[in-house]
Amino acid sequence: MPGLPAFGLAQPLRRLAAPLLGAAALAVTFGLGTPAEAGVAMPSLAAASTTATTLPGVEPVRWVCGPWRCVWRPNYPAYWYVPPYARAWGPPVRPACYWRRTWGGGWAHVCP
Repeated sequence: MPGLPAFGLAQPLRRLAAPLLGAAALAVTFGLGTPAEAGVAMPSLAAASTTATTLPGVEPVRWVCGPWRCVWRPNYPAYWYVPPYARAWGPPVRPACYWRRTWGGGWAHVCP
């Protein structure tokens, strides 16, 4: 029967079917990983915390913040709260440096 379209689909639907099937195949391939692959790619948080506490010469340090100033303090427990704005700050440039809140509400890095 020469008048029937291939695969039972009309011409406009055939033009859409191939890209949609390709997109679905890519979504399945890249979007659905197995849990074993995810476990290999990501380190265990429990293993990281145990190795950090057993290494000699490693001490926990963090920014300790009050309402007007944040200072870098060693030997603070890891479970103490660190404000979200201070989590991205790295260690100070010099030992005496600290962050202070400005009158506009922002933070300024001060190194006396």
